[in-house]
Amino acid sequence: MKGSRLHLDLFKVFCDLARTRSFSRTAAQNYLTQSAVSQQLAFLERLFGRKLVDRGEGRFALTQAGTALLEGGSAILKTYQEILDKVRRPMNISGTIRVETVYSLGLYGLNLLEKTFIRRHPGVNLHIKFERSDQIYLDVVHEVCDLGIVACPWEHPLIRIIPFTAEKLAVICRPGDPVASGGKAGWRDLQRRDFIAFNRDIPTRKLIDGILRKHKTVVRVVQELDNIETLKRCVEAGRGISIIPENTASQEARRKSLAVRPLAGGPFYRPTGILCRKDRELPAAAKEFVHWLAGAALRGKAEC
Repeated sequence: MKGSRLHLDLFKVFCDLARTRSFSRTAAQNYLTQSAVSQQLAFLERLFGRKLVDRGEGRFALTQAGTALLEGGSAILKTYQEILDKVRRPMNISGTIRVETVYSLGLYGLNLLEKTFIRRHPGVNLHIKFERSDQIYLDVVHEVCDLGIVACPWEHPLIRIIPFTAEKLAVICRPGDPVASGGKAGWRDLQRRDFIAFNRDIPTRKLIDGILRKHKTVVRVVQELDNIETLKRCVEAGRGISIIPENTASQEARRKSLAVRPLAGGPFYRPTGILCRKDRELPAAAKEFVHWLAGAALRGKAEC
């Protein structure tokens, strides 16, 4: 593993591992295997001649050397991305960028980034359309859109996946519900509870079902929906509890129409990705938008 680019990727994986404290979540966020994450950690420990992580019997803690590497690696990643942004930033970008995204990401993950990008590049017409994940994959393949942005992306032979953000999952319920009190929501608190779920064919549903199975928690699915806004309204009405990305319930938490609680044993994350054709050159405007989004995600992770 020689070369500055590889070392930067290693720093990024290490920062993600230090933040999530989970080899499986770090692997998922970086589209690696757990074995590859372990190998990269072992390489860094050999490279620096120091133990970086103290783990065993469910314990995960950074050593003094690991903390120093986290601080230095985060600073390097942040500086590197700032340099890339400056060097790659075209002076005059124009044109139309066709983007398709799932509703929750478009409304809660892209809104501010979209506005900032347009202010920087007033000649760009950014057209964003909400679609289901499977339709977005089809539209990227058939070039109906330039870019797709989805949650829990899956591999496709014609599609390149660029890691975007990792959204923390949380339990939502009505204020006054037993789950609403205390700190983290325990798995016993969720056992046999009425549950508002996403439709079975939505990738986020499959992710949440997997987390519930792993923790041997059985819920009673009383309603299945494909729209996160409708799902939140059902929880507000007291029809059940649910698990959704924490950032999508921030407004309801502020006005106290929903209680939002982290999950015990977590944090748990929903990975997201940017999709484009592997065999097509993106237009300059779309390429700049990808750099902008990927840079925003990296800057966020660099502060782990």
